[in-house]
Amino acid sequence: MKGQSALEYLITYGWAILVILVVLAVLWYYGIFNPANWAQEQIKPGSVFSVSTTDKMLNGSQLSVKLSNMGGVTVNITKIEVLTGGDVTATSVSPNENVVAGAKSLTENLTVTTAPATGSLAKFTMKVSYVPSGGVAGTDTLEFSIKVG
Repeated sequence: MKGQSALEYLITYGWAILVILVVLAVLWYYGIFNPANWAQEQIKPGSVFSVSTTDKMLNGSQLSVKLSNMGGVTVNITKIEVLTGGDVTATSVSPNENVVAGAKSLTENLTVTTAPATGSLAKFTMKVSYVPSGGVAGTDTLEFSIKVG
């Protein structure tokens, strides 16, 4: 009798463990354990420029960003670099684009060389080289993360 009760004990717990494994496998399949599904888009603005969350989009390898000039003077943007993990993934040389203070008038469409997977959270660093009117050239660094659509 001891052997039969021990075997019933092991079989009962074996079925319970099997059910738990099946439930975990289903949750994993539907992406419940993927942190990118729960992460929020974030923005760390620079000292002069800002990117608003509703004005940026990454679709495949096309990154479209709209910059806001938060400085007090009109600036002339000379170059925009987008980096991912320290590597330059997109570059734009805007031909003497002037952005008035407080305006959201500059929209850049960039082609990202190494596009992240659809549905993932992509983190970017953007370096904007500019010359303020009547001032000295500078570089502003913005960081943002967006969901790939």
